[in-house]
Amino acid sequence: MSEANLKTKTAKGLFWGGMNNGLQQLIGVVVGLVLLSRLSPDDYGIVGMLAIFTAIATTMQEGGFKAALINRGEIRAEDHNSVFWFTIAVSACLYLILFFLAEPIARFYNQPELVKVARLLFLSFFFVSCSISSDAYLLRKMMIRQRAAMDISGALIAGIVAVVMAIKGFGYWALVAHSVVQSFVTSLLKVLFTPWKPNFKICFKPVWEMFPFGFRLVAASFVTQIQNNIFSVILGRAYSKTEVGVYTQGSKWANMANQVFSGMVTSVGQPVLAVARDDADRRRAIFRKLTRFVAFAAFPAMLGLGLIAPEFINLINPEFAPSVPILRIYCLYFMATLVQTLFNQAAMAAGRSDRFLTFTLINAAVQIATAFLTYSFGLVTMAAAVTAANYLAVVVWYLLSRDIIGVRFIDLLKDTVPFFAIALLLVTLAHFAFAAIGSDLLRMLLKIAFVAGLYLTFTQRTATFKDVMAFIKKREL
Repeated sequence: MSEANLKTKTAKGLFWGGMNNGLQQLIGVVVGLVLLSRLSPDDYGIVGMLAIFTAIATTMQEGGFKAALINRGEIRAEDHNSVFWFTIAVSACLYLILFFLAEPIARFYNQPELVKVARLLFLSFFFVSCSISSDAYLLRKMMIRQRAAMDISGALIAGIVAVVMAIKGFGYWALVAHSVVQSFVTSLLKVLFTPWKPNFKICFKPVWEMFPFGFRLVAASFVTQIQNNIFSVILGRAYSKTEVGVYTQGSKWANMANQVFSGMVTSVGQPVLAVARDDADRRRAIFRKLTRFVAFAAFPAMLGLGLIAPEFINLINPEFAPSVPILRIYCLYFMATLVQTLFNQAAMAAGRSDRFLTFTLINAAVQIATAFLTYSFGLVTMAAAVTAANYLAVVVWYLLSRDIIGVRFIDLLKDTVPFFAIALLLVTLAHFAFAAIGSDLLRMLLKIAFVAGLYLTFTQRTATFKDVMAFIKKREL
């Protein structure tokens, strides 16, 4: 692929990846606002207790094969077909296992209603398995616009269903329906409208060829899901449903913002870096450009969300006010996670899933240990401790991947710290400048306008700003 063509595909991939995740999160915000006003912390706590099981099942049924298909040198239709049938078979078995485990899970949490909730909610990961091969095809071909249309359609339909159910008084069933409907509709659209179609000529040989690469990824993802969801297990045993709901909401809103930017990076990161895997200078230039983009766009957005968190939550539902400190801390947490995502993409593009697994094991061990050591000191203390551990993990990941990315640590700091410093300064000024304003809505709008306006003014001479503006005007980088 020529340099010009690669730049164009990268630009369009970032744009449509951003549109995809941005609109999904916008839909999620609108739906979330309605649900938050209609549902209680207990409702969120019920569904939150099952998050770890769904996440682990989803990881196991994918098996790392999506990344393996994207990274495969020569790809054939039978490769996609092999993965399609294998993941469906695995996910069907997992669903049956979890179906019968629903009662023990409910007894573990002492929540009898979890039996029916679990059996319906676990259908979502089975539906996702049906579109893994199709999704890999879209990503490999960088058909990000088409993929965005399918994802957004699924999010919109699921959102409408959830809102109607919440208004009709179905409580936590609205949250369950949202997850199941979104996974079903999105997967159905991808199977129907992706150019590649499955057939009944089933041969699992390609699966075994991809297994070593995929196995390390699934092991890493399995550990990551335990790490990410262990808090729901800890809190479910140590705290009330209300407190679990408060913690879930705080981390949820920060993660929604994170998903916008991580989705942009993962839409193009591995495919673009894989093209340049044999050219160290080109690979280094691509990595640094992606890093600067993440710092330029994501850091002010995450810090800004933390800035307006009190007004945002209070305008929606004051009952969730205790989640504000959690939201703010997790905004910082996910900034570090975004940098880790860049390292993840570089390692996978280089075929080094072993490095990915090594980092994941180290990071998970530290994070889980931190959570166990600090949860008894309160939710805020635990959130702050795991966030500090997440920044330490950035350094560890850099040490493990520096030979892959070829970027000096000082260059990584040069690419990120200036944008962080400018955003932090403006957020701090806005916090004090508008503190005396009584109206939550007015105070929030003034904070946003102040930070956004001055941030763009201060960064308009940077190369990253010029790249972004060039793409907006000409659709090219």
